[in-house]
Amino acid sequence: MRTEQLIEVGGDDEMRLLLAIDSIVTAEMLMNAVASRPWPRGTRARVLSVVEDEAVTAEVWREAGYSIDAVRQEMRRRGEQISALTVEPLSRLGIEAEVAIMRGNPAWLIPLEARRWLADMILIRAHNRTGFRSWMLGSVARTVVRAASCSVEIVRAVNDDLSVVGNGHLKIVLATDGSEQSMAAVRAVAERPWPEGTEVKVMSTVGPVMYSMEEIGLIDGGRTERAHRAIGNAAQILQGVGLRTSGEVIAGRAERRITHEAREWGADLIVVGTRERRGLRRFISGSVSETVASRAPCSVEVVRDR
Repeated sequence: MRTEQLIEVGGDDEMRLLLAIDSIVTAEMLMNAVASRPWPRGTRARVLSVVEDEAVTAEVWREAGYSIDAVRQEMRRRGEQISALTVEPLSRLGIEAEVAIMRGNPAWLIPLEARRWLADMILIRAHNRTGFRSWMLGSVARTVVRAASCSVEIVRAVNDDLSVVGNGHLKIVLATDGSEQSMAAVRAVAERPWPEGTEVKVMSTVGPVMYSMEEIGLIDGGRTERAHRAIGNAAQILQGVGLRTSGEVIAGRAERRITHEAREWGADLIVVGTRERRGLRRFISGSVSETVASRAPCSVEVVRDR
């Protein structure tokens, strides 16, 4: 696992990371994600693992006489295992860490614990399946993206060694439409330290029909102009903090073009903002950010402005 030195950016602002871990493989992947970049000085981490009753082996149930002691035994075992895998490596990165083991439904307990602990970001693995379905979001990750009150990074490995950076330097696709939610994503990137050599490609999409009609002059070019303006505003902020930045307006459906561009460019991370939805709409309707998180070939950070 590669480590980066912490660098200081504008003071000692504390950042709180909640790492949701369900297995040894997940622990290694999330630790690689944390170690792949620097974090603000004072960053803290809470490593959370949720034990579901069905995760307890039949042998442990028998040994405990099918009592609740079986779950407690599994919680202790997992706590010791996860502590050994995460606390010391995080400490070497300058991140103070603690482990929390809970019992119940992880889809609900992860965002609940993030809210209670005032986390700034949840890091969660995309899915445990292999092969052609490995890019999909599992039900737990999907619910966390929808229900969380803070930003969520869905972590995907890019190589067999579970590394999350495949280019020697970090490449970020940042999607913007000029909205306040998009600007929150821009600010999240600009305010955070990144490894030397990090590249950011800012992209904005225009619907293909509108783009074509504007190009041939059937309607005014307002949407395309707004897309260029959104990229320009984002680039100005990012270049102002020394990030290597490029930009492009692309015709097409936003979620498809963002994931396609990330794949073609070899991005390691996509950053998108999200519009807050209230009530049942949060759970029964999708969004561009959720679709990107589901289909992306790399890690995705869904930014919520707090």
